[in-house]
Amino acid sequence: MKKWKLTIATLILGTILYSPKVSAKNLSTISEFRIKSSFLAQTNLKEAVVYFHRGLNRHTSGDLKGAIEEYTQALRLHPNFPEVYYQRGFSRHKLGDLKGAIADYNRAISINSNYAGVYNHRALARHDLGDLKGAIEDYNQALLLNPNFPEAHKNRGITRHHLGDHQGSITDLKTAANLFQQQKRITNYQEVIELIQKIDRK
Repeated sequence: MKKWKLTIATLILGTILYSPKVSAKNLSTISEFRIKSSFLAQTNLKEAVVYFHRGLNRHTSGDLKGAIEEYTQALRLHPNFPEVYYQRGFSRHKLGDLKGAIADYNRAISINSNYAGVYNHRALARHDLGDLKGAIEDYNQALLLNPNFPEAHKNRGITRHHLGDHQGSITDLKTAANLFQQQKRITNYQEVIELIQKIDRK
């Protein structure tokens, strides 16, 4: 079947390229179409980036619904923009729309599966929905992509604690504390140390 399709495609291309009456016109039209399509794609991407940054600013200022509107507009212009799905998912999560957030994280991962931060945030949403084992799977993937990701270690430690895995929880939290300390993120380091002490007292 594939060979047959290839033969037809070759025949059509040959007709366009070697027909003396239409070759020059068709090639000119095809070239013009490609140039216009490329220009349009670049223009849409530039406009999408503007909406993306507006969304980030709105999120930062606390206007989560406004941020989602900006991200959605960016995606209308450029549907394959993983960072926008990621950030819209984050805004949706903040608003309590966990299923909407997961849908956006899924879309981001389908476009770019090498983004550790998306797995970490999808894990948080799964945890909040009660899917603790699914959350652990996502934290594992995030740490496979970036072993020195303190937030993922911390979050996995918390989820392991909820699953009753005390030793695994403490191990993850100590790793997170060490990484935060190495990165000179003292506030985060102190928060994890306090969390370890709290878990150990139980």
